[in-house]
Parts: sequence; structure tokens; C-alpha cells
Amino acid sequence: MDRNTFLNQHWKSYPAMPAEAHVAGRIYRIERENGGLELTVVRDQTEHIVTFENAPSDSEHLIEGDIVAVVSGEYIVLLAPNRSSLPKRTFNKDILEKWNRYCDEVRTFFRKEGFVEVKTPSLVVCPGTEPSLDVFSTELKVGSRKERLYLPTSPELHLKKALALGAEKIFEMASCFRNGEVTERHQPEFTMLEWYRAYNNLESIKQDVIELVYYLMNALQVPGPRQVLSYSVPELFKMYCDFELTPQTTKAELQSLAQKLNVDVHSAESIDDFFFLIFMEKIESQLHGEDLIFVEKYPPYQAALARLTPDGWGDRFEAYWQGLELCNAFHELNDPQIQRQRSEEDLQKKMESNKEMIPLDPEFFECLDAGLPPSGGIALGVERLFMALYGIKNISDIIVFPK
Repeated sequence: MDRNTFLNQHWKSYPAMPAEAHVAGRIYRIERENGGLELTVVRDQTEHIVTFENAPSDSEHLIEGDIVAVVSGEYIVLLAPNRSSLPKRTFNKDILEKWNRYCDEVRTFFRKEGFVEVKTPSLVVCPGTEPSLDVFSTELKVGSRKERLYLPTSPELHLKKALALGAEKIFEMASCFRNGEVTERHQPEFTMLEWYRAYNNLESIKQDVIELVYYLMNALQVPGPRQVLSYSVPELFKMYCDFELTPQTTKAELQSLAQKLNVDVHSAESIDDFFFLIFMEKIESQLHGEDLIFVEKYPPYQAALARLTPDGWGDRFEAYWQGLELCNAFHELNDPQIQRQRSEEDLQKKMESNKEMIPLDPEFFECLDAGLPPSGGIALGVERLFMALYGIKNISDIIVFPK
């Protein structure tokens, strides 16, 4: 009798787990010799070796990959046969246990600091206006009502609405979605940690980052940064490009600098493009190693949702550690008129880049018009900080189902 005949005519299909079983799992190895049988069964990443001097009835039909239960060392129950190869994915229990502990400790840190955790929607009117990002969209249907909605690229807009509604110290670990990019550091679905301090500024947020990193280092018993360093963007341009960057530096001047530095800018169109390509190739590539590095004061066209400093720089910072850009923080813009202007400029940049056009969120601007307190806020990549803490190079290694 062959295996197919056994499975189709004799096997009791998909039985329940026998209560008296002492070993169960997936067969990793089968060894048959002189009428005996030795099975290596793997469960919960642990190997169990079961030996029979006389192979039980029907065991000749078992193959590697079958899921079985062994009852009192006397007989074997085939729970689920291996009918095809598993997908090429890995379940790493050790990584997942570290990830769960890490997420628990992140939440513990913020609760100890007096923050309240918020849950914002995963279907939103506006996913965020950042010009470089591609988005995911869907359609809400309720009776005759139809509405285009989006998966958020960030929970930022709703968390700021919460600030306007009276929240002061809030955080969220939110699933976020960004289309069109899969690399060692990017997945289309990832976890973003955002927190905000109303009636506060950027310096408090910077101190939060430092304290969070060192708290996690101690709680998880992993190495931390060698030291904490801070540089302004103009300082870095002077150090690595020998160029005096100012808030008034023009697109033509950056284009000339790119040519001088042999930076490939053939795809660049806007001043943001020239800045980004130079920064990425000549500066960001230097921000690696064991130091936690803060990069502060960006050109005004890179201010995004940040205020401008009195001397004209975007009042924001990014932090780098272990060669990873960890976070993006802002002294939040709360002037409704300037915010509308920047949002419209973002949409214009999207149109010029042939990206999907999106609507603005009218409720967000209602909140701004009603009054948003001066605040500091930040978006931090949860997977990236985990990677930096544990020395992991590929984001796919910490996700069970990467794209």
C-alpha cells in the first residue's frame, strides 16, 4: 500500500490531539533500520528523539514534515500529513520573545514618564502629505455612501488632533503603511512610535530619545551607544562637503555643489532632491557606528511640519545609531495658515512627481484653527531601534511575514 492509498483510505483524517501523547511535533528526521524506527520530532524549536525497537503499524507511510503525536512510546498518531512544502518563511521564537519584551519595555518607559497611550484610526481621510511617500488606498462603502480612505503613513495628524482636544503627554505604537519600497530597512507595513509633549519644545523630545535608548539598553541588557553627539546640518555640510549651507542656499548652488562632489543628481528636479541626494551620499553614509548622533537644524524647505528657528532653519532633528536613521522629530508647527501653505506645497510636489494625489484632512485644520498648543513631537521606527539594540541588519529578520 502506497502513502496516497493510506492517506485516502485508511488514515483517520486530521484527528484531535491525543490527551495521552507525550511527544508531538513535526518530523524533522526519520531513520529506519532492522525493523526499528527513530524519529526526530521538532516542537517549539526543540528536538525530541523517539525510538522504537519495532516500528509501529503504518509508520512506513510517515515522511519528514508530517506532524505527529507519539503515545506512551507505543504508537504514532498522524495529526497532519505533509502534503506540500512550507512557504519559505522562518518562525524565530527567540527574536519574537525579544521583540515582545522590547515592546513591553517601550510602553513601560512612557507610562513611567506619565504618558497616555492613544489608539488612532487605520483608515484615514489623509494618510500624510510627505511628497516622497507613496500610499495605499481603499474605499469605504456604507449603503449608498462611498468614500476614498487611506492607510496612514503616520499617526501624526490624529495625535495632533488629540493635542488640540486637550491631551498633553501622549504616545502610540501604530502600524503604518508606505507603498513602493522594500529594502533591508524598509517594509510596506511597519510599526511607528510617536509621542508628543504639549506646551513644550524639541529639547524635551531629544532628552526623551536619549533616556529611552539607555532605559532599553539596561532593561534588555544589551550594549548601548558609546556616546551621544549632536551636529547641525550646516556643520555637517561644512565637515563633509566643505560648503557653507545657509537657509538662503539656492537650488542652483546645490546643483553646482553636487557636480563638484561627483554626486549623481540626474534624477533630481527640486531643491529637496538635490539636498537629499547630497546628504545621503556624502553625509548620511558617515553617520554610522556606535555613537547616537543627532542631526539638527534643517533648511527651511526641509522643515516639513516643524517651526522655523529665529535664524531661519527648520527646528527639527533626526537621530542615527548603528548606521540606521531612527527617528524624525519636530518643534511642531501650529500656525494654521503656514500649515495650509506647506500642505498645499507638498501636494504640488506630489503632482510634479506624478504621485497619487490625496485630499487634506479638514478636521485637522479645524483643530489647528481652534488652537494647537506649542508642542514637541517625534516619529521613531520601532523595528529600527530594535535592530540597532540587537545588531540586526535586515528588517525582514524580525518579521514573520515580510513582503
